[in-house]
Amino acid sequence: MFDIDITTLVIAGLFTAAFIAPLYWNYRKMSQKEKKAEQLIQSLKASKGLFLSEKDYWNNQYFIGIDPVKKVLVYSENIHIHEPMIVDLNQMKGIKMEEKSHEFNKRKIVDELTLMVHPLQKAPIPLEFYDADKFSSLDAEPVLIKKWESLIRPLLKKIPEKELSA
Repeated sequence: MFDIDITTLVIAGLFTAAFIAPLYWNYRKMSQKEKKAEQLIQSLKASKGLFLSEKDYWNNQYFIGIDPVKKVLVYSENIHIHEPMIVDLNQMKGIKMEEKSHEFNKRKIVDELTLMVHPLQKAPIPLEFYDADKFSSLDAEPVLIKKWESLIRPLLKKIPEKELSA
C-alpha cells in the first residue's frame, strides 16, 4: 500500500501549523476586541439606563446604537480608543447623509461617508461611517449609513429640508 515517510509527515504538519497559526491568532485577537467592545457598550447601557434596540459594529472600531424610546443615539468612531458620544435626538432638528468622492478613469471613488446630525442651535455633528484614508475599500457602509439615516429621521423634530442646508 502506502509507505508514509515520517519526515515528510512531520514537515507537512509543521507547514500546516505555520499556515493556520496566524489565521487563528488573528481570529482570537478580533474576537477579544469584539468582546471588549460589547462589555464597554453593556456598561454604558447600564450606567445611562439605555436599551439599544438597534446597534451596529463595523470595521472592528465603529459603533452606533439607538434607544428609540428615550430618543438617544450612541456613536463611537473608534470604540477601543474613544468614549462613545451620546446624542440626544430630542435636541436635533435634522439629519443628512454626506458623501465625498472623486472620479478616476470615469469611475466614482468614494472618499468619505458621513451622517451629519443637525442640533437645534449648534454646528452639525458628523458621524463618520467610512474614510478612505483609514480603510482601503468600501464594504457595507453605503447600506449601513442609509439604514441609520432612515432609523434616526423619524425620531427628529420636523424641520423642512431646505432649512438644513442653510
